[in-house]
Formats: sequence, C-alpha cells, structure tokens
Amino acid sequence: MPERSRRKGWMLALGVVLLVGLVGAAAALWVAADQRGADNVAGFARAPVGCDTTLDFEATGTFVLYIETSGEFGELAGACDADPRYDRDADDIPQPELTLLDPDGDTLDLDDAGEASYDVDGFVGSATRTVSIETPGDHVLTVAPTPGDPFAVAVGRSPDDGVALLRWGAVAAAIGGLVLGGLFLVLGSRRPPPPARPATPWTPDESGWPASPPGFPVPPPTTGAMGPAGRPRTGPPGLQMPPATRPPAPNGDTPSPWAPPQTR
Repeated sequence: MPERSRRKGWMLALGVVLLVGLVGAAAALWVAADQRGADNVAGFARAPVGCDTTLDFEATGTFVLYIETSGEFGELAGACDADPRYDRDADDIPQPELTLLDPDGDTLDLDDAGEASYDVDGFVGSATRTVSIETPGDHVLTVAPTPGDPFAVAVGRSPDDGVALLRWGAVAAAIGGLVLGGLFLVLGSRRPPPPARPATPWTPDESGWPASPPGFPVPPPTTGAMGPAGRPRTGPPGLQMPPATRPPAPNGDTPSPWAPPQTR
C-alpha cells in the first residue's frame, strides 16, 4: 500500500508540473509571437522622402518596400534633412518614384507587391514594391519628393516572418499540457480496485450428508431398514421383527423366489 501511495503521489505531482509548465510555455510563446511581429517591423530599414539613403543588405533574396505613413527612424547619414517622426493619414497612401541601385551602380527592377500591411507599435505601412537582391552590400534607395505630409519607405521582409511558427508552438504546448497533465492527474487520482473475496470452501451440512452441488436435487433421508420388495420394517422400539415370508401357495408348494406372484 505505501508503494501504491508513493506512485499515486508522483503521478499527481508530475501531472500538475506538466499542466502548469506546458500551458505557461504556451502563453509565453503566444506573447513572443506578438513581440516577434513588432520586432520585425522595428528592424526594417527606412528611407525618408527626398533623400538618397544607403541600405546595407547583408543577405540576398526578395525584400518588400513599404510606404510607411506613421513611424520614426533613427539618425540619418549624409546631407538628408528630414523629420525623424512622421504621421500621415493611413488612407492617403502616396505613390512616389523609387530608384534602387546595386553596389555596381545598376538600377534594380522593382515589381508590384501584394496587399501586405502592418500596424504595430506606432508603425503603419502598406506594401508597394518588391525587389530581388542578388548581391550583398550597400545599395542606394532614392525616394523622389512627393507633395503632402511626410512619410518614409521601409524595406524588409514580411512582418509575420517567424510568427506562425511561434503560434503553432504555443498551440502544441497547450494541447500537450492538457493531454499529458490531465492523463497523469487521472491516473494519480484513480482508486484501486477492491480486493477479490476468496471462494467459500465446500463443507457438509449438520445432518452429516454432503451438501449437493448447485443444480442437483438433495438426496432423500433414510427412515430405517428396508424389507423385501422395498417395504420398511417397522415395530416398537427394541422389538426384533421376524423376517418377512411369502405366504404358501394354494397347492402347498413353496413358490420360487424368482417366480411371479401367485394370483388368487
């Protein structure tokens, strides 16, 4: 019994640890997914309007250019004089002329983008162009002057890059915590089955006759000595009864004990 109790105890403890730990990890991964999207947007490179901005591409692949109507950028290099903060109406999306030169000074083709957009931590942007970077290094992005309130062009990949993986991890951790933790809690709280009762051994009854097995008739008790032809011999207590004899035949012959009874 102590061994069973110890086993139930560690099952309950393990169930609680799995349930709380994995569900907590799921919540942390879900929050990390939201933060991942915000970090992706904050890490975009930005170019203000009316300036030639040098962008250092450390990797190759396809990048997206976003028209960012609200946000801010850090210190600008060169002679570009622009307000680091901008807040333009999100519905008033301009279509500026954009030019991107590779490290060799060649103009890269800018293709149309889809309808990707973001609105996180004060940054609001909509995709306008995509570009394929084949050579790492410094590229120069020129944003032609455009009338209206200031804005910026942000360059990066998808804002949701890596977010879906974290969300799926959160869902898997939550399901694992509920299933595994719940399983160990059920096993630890389950009651043991009652012990089996031993079968009652067969014993004779008080009259000395053995009890008949179930389903068989009880044998009849005897009432005394049996006489010829199955008739009981009865008499007063202590009186010795003479043996029964067959009456003589009418012709005086003694009948054979094997012959049928005589008729009168």
